[in-house]
Amino acid sequence: MTEPGAGSDPSMGVTTATRTDGGWLINGEKWFVTCGDVADFLVVQADALVDGAKRSTLFLVEKSTPGVEITRVPHFMHSAVNGHPEFVFTDAFVADENILGEIGQGFDLTKEWFTDERLMIAARTVGAAERALTLARDWAVRREQFGAPIASFQLIQGMLADCAVDIAVNRAFTHQVAWEADNGVDRKTLHAKASMAKLSASEAAGRVIDRCVQIFGGRGYDRSYPVERMYRELRVDRIWEGTSEIQRLIIANEIIKRGTSALDFPTPSADLES
Repeated sequence: MTEPGAGSDPSMGVTTATRTDGGWLINGEKWFVTCGDVADFLVVQADALVDGAKRSTLFLVEKSTPGVEITRVPHFMHSAVNGHPEFVFTDAFVADENILGEIGQGFDLTKEWFTDERLMIAARTVGAAERALTLARDWAVRREQFGAPIASFQLIQGMLADCAVDIAVNRAFTHQVAWEADNGVDRKTLHAKASMAKLSASEAAGRVIDRCVQIFGGRGYDRSYPVERMYRELRVDRIWEGTSEIQRLIIANEIIKRGTSALDFPTPSADLES
């Protein structure tokens, strides 16, 4: 989806698909293509030009297709084994049967995918926070300063407790939304609730790992300790698949359009309102 001029607002994308015999010619540029360095094909969102109108559509593009070129593989702060290259498409041919869904369904299908992806990020960040807390707890119990384990100091205890609360609350909500996804909750509501889970869990995980680095002290800043790597790895979860700011807009829009009851917040009774 992402392009040099299209990030949080995908409608700013300028990649096009022009009709040709038996298929389409893709022209444009895409950034941050997840696993693009190791994938065999790419799912490319482009504006199909139909009767003078632009209709957002998803195309399955073989990476070996002439006209598909990796121009740069950015070196990001995190250390995932797969890359997120930048691609340029120059008259890259895609056959009609390589359209995912139908012409004009691009944004709808992408929205469906974002719901699942954001819920996955919530689960993954909760899991990472759990590991960080385990490491910090074990360190605090055995690390001694001033003649006692640092776990005996109330300032350390407070950080451990706050981490446990952040994790427990977000684990419970993530499980709830995952259950709802499996049991037919309205997709528009689910989209907003997945945004809630992603926003809350990713920001909570950031707080947790920050505290855990602090508990480790100087060793928390040492690359030979896992919490340092986790600190770098978790930062991106507040950015990709929709920034925290975009998640807030999605959630607020759902509340404004459909009311708080859509997000399982009870509407006050007349007696309470009076």
